[in-house]
Amino acid sequence: MKRRHLLLGTTGLLTALAGCNISTGNNGDIANPNNTTETTPTNSADISISISTSSQPGQLPPIWRNHNIADFQAQFQVETSGNVESVNVSNEKVQIGPDSDQWNDNTVTVQPGQMTPGEQEFTATASSGSNQAQDTAPAVKPTPGNYKVDVVPERNEVLRNQISQNSLEDNYLEKRGGFITSDPVIDNYSSHKQLEFDKFGIDLAAYEWRHDNDYTELAEAQPTEVKNFVDSIGTDTGNSEIEAIKSGDEVPAAIYPNGSMAERRGGNFDFEQFSNAETVGEALDWVHPYLFNWQAKMTPDGPYSVEDALYAPTLEQAIEENTSQGLEVHAWDVETLGHGTGLMYGKNADGSEELRFMETVASPVTATADDQQLHPLIEDSGYLDPANDGFQEYWHPLRFGWEKDEDTSPLGFEDKKRSAVSAFGGMSNSLHAENNPVPGASDTVAPTTEYVVDFTEKLRNFNQNDIKFETLYNQSKVLEKMVMDEDTNHIIYGKTENPQYAVVADDSLVEGVWEDRSGEYDDFSQQILAGA
Repeated sequence: MKRRHLLLGTTGLLTALAGCNISTGNNGDIANPNNTTETTPTNSADISISISTSSQPGQLPPIWRNHNIADFQAQFQVETSGNVESVNVSNEKVQIGPDSDQWNDNTVTVQPGQMTPGEQEFTATASSGSNQAQDTAPAVKPTPGNYKVDVVPERNEVLRNQISQNSLEDNYLEKRGGFITSDPVIDNYSSHKQLEFDKFGIDLAAYEWRHDNDYTELAEAQPTEVKNFVDSIGTDTGNSEIEAIKSGDEVPAAIYPNGSMAERRGGNFDFEQFSNAETVGEALDWVHPYLFNWQAKMTPDGPYSVEDALYAPTLEQAIEENTSQGLEVHAWDVETLGHGTGLMYGKNADGSEELRFMETVASPVTATADDQQLHPLIEDSGYLDPANDGFQEYWHPLRFGWEKDEDTSPLGFEDKKRSAVSAFGGMSNSLHAENNPVPGASDTVAPTTEYVVDFTEKLRNFNQNDIKFETLYNQSKVLEKMVMDEDTNHIIYGKTENPQYAVVADDSLVEGVWEDRSGEYDDFSQQILAGA
């Protein structure tokens, strides 16, 4: 969130015919596979091995509740003859030898996490010098179609490498906790580590780069509107047009704090006041109108609502790079029916947190005769004030599930719900490749109605409740990563204090969750157990 300066090599021939115990010698001749009695040992190099399945694992549980892991293990019997020097049992995931505690006399125990889902084979291999003998035995790991997901910490080396190569900030990961192993998305449900099939790994610290990289990409793609603006702050650019924007000589598109709306006096950009601001709101009072005035003078179109995805990272970077009181900012765009906006989280110098609307047009919904209100606190916004004309004209996603919401838009229930999911899904990644799936528009990830109502309520009342922004942000990261996995259907349920996750096999369950007005699917654990 914080951006301060911004994958059996052997000698001899191998034979792996199931049920046959065959030895190969140095001359490469293959023993008769239909008559294993011909492979009786004649010297120390002649060996044989057999493996048989003695116990198949039971059906793995859809929800782990104090089960005994021994009920879900596979067991094999392994017999060897001849002068065997080494022996192991393996599949594509694991190789077990006699020195393992899973090998007891002739019995080999395999944990469920060492098996792939469904039918598979295990290979027993005996070796003596360059000679090998092999045999195979079947096993089945029966996994449920619907199951609860255990979110686990997992290092994302791809993202970590991108950060080390591209971040504008020193010690980027260290400042975000290094490698996060405890959070509500991780701690609320844990199954046995050996199950494996139900694990969903995420690197919460590194995943912040999915958002923070927005500025890096836009600075290169649209330098005039992004990088040049940020770089102009606190320095004499030598460009008379830019300096005129700062000084207020130009007719303003937005008023600085030392100007006057009534007198149409623009005032001037005071860098000292901006750089020493102790709250994000105070910093925005200076830099937000500067951005609007920059857009009006330096671009052909001026400030307009479709550029909220551009304004969010630009304002975020401008504050974090150019203020001195340790302010932290996280801004993202939110699509509002007919009107672009954004949301902006701020952590102030005293550690307090706040959430604000971010307007991207020069005629904001919340504006008054005395104040343009480019970035009002959530509770002060006209989008959430039934008495404001903007409330009637523009339906905002943070109204989903709110008792004060009115049917002022043509959107139906599911469209409103998807819009709300898009609003908090954008926290973790505002910019998407053209064909990438996005939260809210995805048909493979559906949060329950209870979860969506609770998440939007936490944002709508953020300045009056005790929840930490990081708690919400990390859930947005999990949502966004699940959306990117289009091969798996996911359900998100519970509330933001105890987020729960599930995988379902049936597409109709996903559809049902999206359409659920009555809360039928809110207690989704019951749906999982009912389908087991």
